[in-house]
Amino acid sequence: MTNLSIQDRINQELNKILQALQQLEIFLRELSNQSDVMYQNALINSIALNFHGVYTGIERIFEVIAKKIDQRFPTGDKWHRDLLEQMSVDIPRVRKAVITEETRLILDELRRFRHLVRSAYSCQLDEEKVLIIAHQIVNSYQTIINDIQLFCHNLSKGET
Repeated sequence: MTNLSIQDRINQELNKILQALQQLEIFLRELSNQSDVMYQNALINSIALNFHGVYTGIERIFEVIAKKIDQRFPTGDKWHRDLLEQMSVDIPRVRKAVITEETRLILDELRRFRHLVRSAYSCQLDEEKVLIIAHQIVNSYQTIINDIQLFCHNLSKGET
């Protein structure tokens, strides 16, 4: 796969992530205007699902980079965490780090919460935690995307 097609795949995923993030922001605004408890619960579940989509999209970008550029993809029970770690380090003669350590720490917390969302019934989700994480991803989205876009810029210049 050429660097251009890798960038194209990353950009396609970034567009999908942006759509999910915009939906997440709409749900957060709607939640603050609602008094109906059943509707609030539905919005919390929708927020958690959109959060899951945002994190999964970021992880898909990292999978493309790991498989197509690094030529190595983590395996085992902890591959999600290991993939995140792999993206935060330089690989000599292959590529610079895709994300900063600061971004890795943010994403690691989001990764752990995403696991909870995947594993729990919607009635088991902690509303307060869902909202904290949702606001965190909204507030840190630009930092995460800036890291990925800088990587793409370096990729286009052949400076991976």
